[in-house]
Amino acid sequence: MKKIIFSLVFLFLILLFLVSYFEFLNLKNYHNDLFVFILKNYILSRVGVCFICGILLSLASLLLRKIMHNILVSDTTLGVSSASGFFLLLASLFFPFFYENFKIIIAFIGAIIILIPIFVLGYKKRFNNVSIILLGLMSSLFFSALISLFILLYPEESKTFLFYNSGYFTQNGLKDFFQIAFFSSIGFVFLYFFSASFKVLTLGDIVAKSLGINVILSKIITLALSAYFIALVISFVGSIAFLGLFASILIHQFKFDDIKTEFLFCSLIGGFSLLNIDLILQLLQLLKDINLPTGSVVSFLGVPLLIYIIFKKIKIYPNNNDFLDGNYFFVSKYILFGIGFILLVLIFIVNLYFDFSNLSINFIISKEIIDLRFYKLIILACSGALMAIVGFILQRLSFNTMASSEFLGINSGASLGVLFALWFVPFLIWPLALIGALIVLFLLIFLYFVKKINIQKIILLGVCIMFLTDSFFKLVLLSADVRVYSFLAFTQAGILNADSTNALIICIFTFVSFLIIPFFIRWLNALRLGEICAMSIGLDLFKIRIILLIFCALISVLIVLNTGPFSFVSLLAPHLANLFFVQNIKIKLFLATLIGALVMLLAEFLSKIFTFPYEIPLGIIATLLGSVYFIFMVRKN
Repeated sequence: MKKIIFSLVFLFLILLFLVSYFEFLNLKNYHNDLFVFILKNYILSRVGVCFICGILLSLASLLLRKIMHNILVSDTTLGVSSASGFFLLLASLFFPFFYENFKIIIAFIGAIIILIPIFVLGYKKRFNNVSIILLGLMSSLFFSALISLFILLYPEESKTFLFYNSGYFTQNGLKDFFQIAFFSSIGFVFLYFFSASFKVLTLGDIVAKSLGINVILSKIITLALSAYFIALVISFVGSIAFLGLFASILIHQFKFDDIKTEFLFCSLIGGFSLLNIDLILQLLQLLKDINLPTGSVVSFLGVPLLIYIIFKKIKIYPNNNDFLDGNYFFVSKYILFGIGFILLVLIFIVNLYFDFSNLSINFIISKEIIDLRFYKLIILACSGALMAIVGFILQRLSFNTMASSEFLGINSGASLGVLFALWFVPFLIWPLALIGALIVLFLLIFLYFVKKINIQKIILLGVCIMFLTDSFFKLVLLSADVRVYSFLAFTQAGILNADSTNALIICIFTFVSFLIIPFFIRWLNALRLGEICAMSIGLDLFKIRIILLIFCALISVLIVLNTGPFSFVSLLAPHLANLFFVQNIKIKLFLATLIGALVMLLAEFLSKIFTFPYEIPLGIIATLLGSVYFIFMVRKN
C-alpha cells in the first residue's frame, strides 16, 4: 500500500512540475507577476480542490460499502450524482438565489433522497448485490430523464449548469478552495470521532447490537455523512463518476486492523488519483490545446474498472429471487383480458382523434394527421408488447425481477452508433445504430456462449455499456452543438420513423413473436422452479438461455431502431402482470404484453397533452411512469 501511495505522490510531483513549466513557457513573454498570479489562483487552487474532491468521493464510497456490504456501491452506481445534479439544475433554472447561496444544501437533499430508500430496500428486503445496483441504476435513469427533459425545455438556460456540472476544475479559484476545505473539514472531524462506531458496524448488526450500538441510527448517520461528502463535490465541481469506486475497490484488496488507517489510505489514493488525471488533462490542454472535462474522462476510464469488478470480484449464486412482495388481485382471466382490450381500444381511439389544441375529441381531423398518428400508434403498441416479452423472459432467465431490456446494453450500443453518425456520417444514422446494437449483441452472445458468463453478469455488463454511453454523451454535451439535442431526443425515444413500412415490419415481427412464444412456455415454467429443478427434468439450460437471449436481443434491436431506446416499460409490464393472481405462465406473459402496449399508448398521450404544441420525448414519460410505480411498490412494502 505504501508503494502505491509513494508512486502516486511521485507521479503527482512530476506532473505538477511539467504543468508549471509549460505554463511558464506560455507566459514568459508577459510580466512575471502574471505567472505568479496564475500559479497561485489557478494551478495550485485547482490542485487543492481536485485533491479534496478525490478524498471526499473515496471516503463516501468506502462508507457506503461498509454499511451496505456491497463491493459495487458508490455515488455513481447508486444514482446519487444524478439525483443531486437534478436538484441543482432545478434550482439554477427556477431559484437562482438559492442555487448561488445554498447549493450544498440542495445537492445534499438530492443525495439523501436517493440513498435512504435504496438503503431501506436493501436492508429490509435483503436484496443481493446485483439488485441493489439495478435499483440504483433505475434511480439514475429516473433523474437523468428529468434532467434531459429540462435540458430540452430550457436549452439556453441550462448551458451554464451543464458546464459547471461536467467535472471541470477550470472555474475554481482560491475562494472555492477555501470554501470546500472549510466544509470538508467539518465532515472529516465528524468522521474521526465516529470512526469507532463505523468499525463496529463492519462486524455485523448482531455484534454491533450486543456492544450497545444503535445500528439503525449509526447507519443513518453514515448515510448522511456519505451524502454530505458527495454533495460537496457535486455542488463545487459536478459529477465525477467511478473515482470513489476505484479507491474503495483498491483499498479492499488490503486488510487493515485500524479503520482510521483505512480511511487515510483510501482518501490518499482517491485524492492523488484524481489529481494525476487532472494534471495529465492540463498537460494535454497546454501541449495540444485539447480541453476535456476531468469528470467525463474519469467516468470513461471507470467503465473498464466496473467490468473488472463484475467479472473478477462479484460472486453470484443461482436462483436468488428478489421478487417484491405485493398484494395480489384475484380476477378472472376473461375479465382481465376483456378490460385490458377495452382500455387498449379506447386509448388508441383517444390518441387517434384527440385534438390537443382544444383538449377534446375531434373526428374530423385531417387525413394526413390521422395517417401519421395511426402508424405511430401501431408501432408504439407493438413495441410495448415486445418490450414486455423481453422483460418477462429476462426476469425468468436471471432469476431477478429487476432485469429488463435496457440492461442488456443493446439500447446503449445503438445510441453510440447514432452518436457517431450524427458527428461524422449523418446520412447513415439507422445503419450505424443497427451496427452498434449488433456489436453489443454479438459481445453478449460470445461472453455467454464461449466464456460461459453468468446471466446476471451479462446484465451488469449491459449496465457498464450504459455508463460508457453516458460518458461519451457528457463529452459531446459541452460542445453545445445542435446535434447534441438530436442525440438527446433519440436517447429519450424522441425520434420515431412512423410510416407504413415500419409499422408493417414491426406488426409482422410481433405476430411471429406471438407464434414463437408458446414454444418457450415449458422452458419458462421450468426456470420458475429454479436451476436445479430445471436441470433435473432434463433441460439443457445453457442452450435454452442462449436461444432466449438471442430472441430478446433481436427484439431489442428492432425496438431501438423503430422507437429509440426505452426505459422501464420492459420492467414495468411484467411487474404489473404479477399483481394479478395468475398461475398460468402463458396467460401471465400475454397479460404483460397487453399492459406493455397500454403503457406505451398512455405515454404517447401524456407526452403531448401537458406541453402542446411541444412534445415531451416518450422515453422520459415512460421512465417517469415506471418510477411512480416503483415508488408505490416501495411504499407498499
